Amino acid sequence: MIPKIAILGDFNPVHATHHALNDSIRDVKKLLNKEIQFDWIGTDIFNEIVFEKQNYTGLWIAPGSPYKDFENVLKVIEYTRKNNIPTFGNCGGFQHMIIEFARNECEITNADHEETNPDSENVLIKKLMCSLVGEQENLKLIDKESFLYKTMGVDEIVGKYYCSYGINEDYVETLKERGLSFTSKSEEGHYRSFEIKSHPFFVGTLFQPTLTSTTEAPNPVIVEFVKHCL
Repeated sequence: MIPKIAILGDFNPVHATHHALNDSIRDVKKLLNKEIQFDWIGTDIFNEIVFEKQNYTGLWIAPGSPYKDFENVLKVIEYTRKNNIPTFGNCGGFQHMIIEFARNECEITNADHEETNPDSENVLIKKLMCSLVGEQENLKLIDKESFLYKTMGVDEIVGKYYCSYGINEDYVETLKERGLSFTSKSEEGHYRSFEIKSHPFFVGTLFQPTLTSTTEAPNPVIVEFVKHCL
């Protein structure tokens, strides 16, 4: 049986980041020399029933927010997190993983996103002071016990972005207390990635690893995510 990985996202052919994700898939499959099926599934139709019926072994939450169905994305993330299913989110995926964790593990039941609900009492994801659309940063890996550090094997990496929203750092300590580990910082001191160490693979990056992935050298984080799914 060919292993299958679900991509939760609203594919849009005009988004270069979505094509970059598809390119990285082809490169990883070539590197691993293995047939793997990746299915893009719209945020408004994907749920745990589809997940189980199709026997998906992992979830990749694609960039491209605002998603068609904000609440449904959170439900799918909660399902994979609680069932120890490998889960990887970039940009919008990172943002919604934070919100889901805040709502269900930190008891911030009205945790929200400034892009879709700017008047929320608890905005966990807020507009960045400076947009990162088309930008890149040098990032310091701050947790040497993290999956990210062990995978990359270096103290600093380059992160490329296509986003204007990031974590509201007023909530970082609360998230840490409940089990979220932050793993990288920008030169200005802003957090750009996290993981849950007790989970087989629950990793979020505000930067998009697909944008630094090449045919000759697929991004190691993507490769390791796929390996965990297999």
